[in-house]
Amino acid sequence: MSLVKWGFIALLLLPAAEIAAFIIVAVVIGWLWALCLFVATTVLGVLVLKRAGRKDVDRLRAALARDGVAAIHLDSPGLGPVIGGILLLLPGFITDMMGAALLIPAVRRRLRGAISRARPMGRRQRAPAVVDLTPEEWHQVSDKAVEDRDPRRPAK
Repeated sequence: MSLVKWGFIALLLLPAAEIAAFIIVAVVIGWLWALCLFVATTVLGVLVLKRAGRKDVDRLRAALARDGVAAIHLDSPGLGPVIGGILLLLPGFITDMMGAALLIPAVRRRLRGAISRARPMGRRQRAPAVVDLTPEEWHQVSDKAVEDRDPRRPAK
């Protein structure tokens, strides 16, 4: 299954997972404490975004508008904390854990390494300089036939 399909499925399942996580946390520590923790992580997200500054948020917005999701490089200065702050603002403990993890430099370095190793697979491969064909897959063409061929017309 493609990465886009997995992402779409994850976005559909995230609200249900967040509700389940809230219920589990509430059962373990109590409903009032869970609600306080829920509000505290949102306030932490606001503080992180304030500390990151308008410049980093504008840089993220411009990069996303220009290049889309491919523009997200965690080695860009200030980008990890901005994404972490946004995740902390979103309601739910699962996104809060992901956002808090992005605030830790060691986690960002490890994630950056994992993304850089996975990125070449997602890129479109360039045509190879040499095409190795078996004798049944090609035939000789004179230079005159190549020159006369119109590049806009498909080969016969």
